[in-house]
Amino acid sequence: MDVQDSVRDAVVPEKLWENLLRKYKEAWDWYEKWVRQHPETVSNVERTFRIVSYLLSGAGDDDQVLAELVFSLSNLLVFFNDGILRRASSIFRTQLSLSQQQLMRWLTVIDHVEVFVELAAARMWGEIGRWVVIAIIQLMRSLLRLFLLYRYKAGIQPNPPFPPLNREKIVKTQEQENSMSSPQRGKSQLETKENRPESTNAAGDNKPEVTFVGQRSGRIVRTLKSAPDLTQRTWKLPNTQEKDPEDVPVENLLPSELLGLPLTGECIHISRPLAHLAALLLWGQYSWKPWLLSFTLDVASIKLLDQSTQYNRQEKAELKKRTFLLLFYLLRSPCFDKYTRTRLLGMMEKFGNTVPGMGFIMKSMMEYLPVWQRIYFYTWSH
Repeated sequence: MDVQDSVRDAVVPEKLWENLLRKYKEAWDWYEKWVRQHPETVSNVERTFRIVSYLLSGAGDDDQVLAELVFSLSNLLVFFNDGILRRASSIFRTQLSLSQQQLMRWLTVIDHVEVFVELAAARMWGEIGRWVVIAIIQLMRSLLRLFLLYRYKAGIQPNPPFPPLNREKIVKTQEQENSMSSPQRGKSQLETKENRPESTNAAGDNKPEVTFVGQRSGRIVRTLKSAPDLTQRTWKLPNTQEKDPEDVPVENLLPSELLGLPLTGECIHISRPLAHLAALLLWGQYSWKPWLLSFTLDVASIKLLDQSTQYNRQEKAELKKRTFLLLFYLLRSPCFDKYTRTRLLGMMEKFGNTVPGMGFIMKSMMEYLPVWQRIYFYTWSH
């Protein structure tokens, strides 16, 4: 009797565990299917979480930590759902290895949670613990980026490595695929196929046909449906062979291999946060030397990367973004404390007093600006 009871006790937890796994798999499959079928609704849910984080932000430490937690979770939710849509969509065909994608995912997660981790560390362990956590995060990020640069030839790495998806393009692609696979459309195509001239788009890829070949003359002529407006019409045939690079998703672009001076420039950009933290430890955060060192390294990195022009669309956009972010040095201490703060607050106050309806918004921004500026990962991370 005791043996039977012991066997029964061993079987019950095993069955319970199997039922839990089955329920989890069913729920996961349902969620993936829902995300794939309703990308616009998913975007609205994500946007709601982000708005809640804005409403929770306040001047108090507890409000700020809670707001950043909700904001980080909303970013992770977007990243998580983007992964589902990437795997399901037919327009994303990345050529990166699985190990490289995994490292890029870790970097993306770090980018999304770094501010919350900084504030939580300051709340739990004080100012010293905050700077220790900042140094650990920056060291991890730099090592991962250097490994991607040298091991996988990652080129100019965007920040975050996985940018948010263009959900509108996914919706349009789904609508096109549904319309091309509908029975009515297939029937009309079969009925008119015998009566129309042979098309140059004979690949059977369900793409709209923009030209056809004349049966007697052999000339390639544009169809009436593909003709542009009269004011934009030319005698040139539409290009049906080459695909517009702007239509290629950034996830499908191969990174450019960096050599020589551009490689040195990317290494400087990756190691700049560590050099800045070392300078802060040596001279203090109110000294101009760390500020000048970081600014010099950023400018040198951009100049060295400009020595090459063989970049893809995403890398060119990242280089322009880095150039624009040089303006952030006006919001970084000690420049912000000594020069920018009084002028910026004065401009915001004047704007709020002169433009109707902007007083409340400007007042809220003026109260939050000093809080935002003290957060390291908001001003110094990128």
